[in-house]
Amino acid sequence: MNLIFLVSFILILFIIVEVSAIALKITGMDLYKARFQSLSALVTVGYTTSDSELVVQHPARRRVIMILMVMGYPGTATIVTALINILRHPLTLLQVATAVMIILAAVSVLFSKPLRVKLNRGIERQLSRSHALQKRPVEEVLRLDGQHGVAEVQLDSRAKLVGQTIAGSKIRDRGIFIMAIERQEVFIHAPRGNERLTDGDTLILYGELASIRSLL
Repeated sequence: MNLIFLVSFILILFIIVEVSAIALKITGMDLYKARFQSLSALVTVGYTTSDSELVVQHPARRRVIMILMVMGYPGTATIVTALINILRHPLTLLQVATAVMIILAAVSVLFSKPLRVKLNRGIERQLSRSHALQKRPVEEVLRLDGQHGVAEVQLDSRAKLVGQTIAGSKIRDRGIFIMAIERQEVFIHAPRGNERLTDGDTLILYGELASIRSLL
């Protein structure tokens, strides 16, 4: 009886990890990284990789990880208790082999493409209702790295860009995009090419950091 309970409980944990990984994947995470984060949270070993920042900064991902952490402690205690009870009554080789076969069969079904597609659709519908898919960190959306980034540059009277339009400055030809302009009390989102840059403007730029530095 203890063996049946343990096998069933392990299968439930596999399902929880896979469903959580799919939920994280739908928000934009790589599936393998999502599985690692889900498993780490569930077994309460922590998740200290650089990918953890992508979880902490995303509301939907934080919710998934928090649920796994809460479930992790009683889950670990349950498995340990079941193992202790099993060790008190030695198992036969047939019982162990049967348990392993059941787990492998269940895992193969869980990781099958048809089931994963259904899980993807169901979880995506739930996340879409809460608008969680629309919230992603800027660092993740723009794939920021050591060569590309977002920066603020304030123009003064000596700047070559002052007096020019965005299109006329040909700043985009240098791999730099003006995402927004802060002009005194006005914040201009996604300025158009005919927007003229003035002294005192603060530009929110995205592009190659080396090119952005050349503007200073």
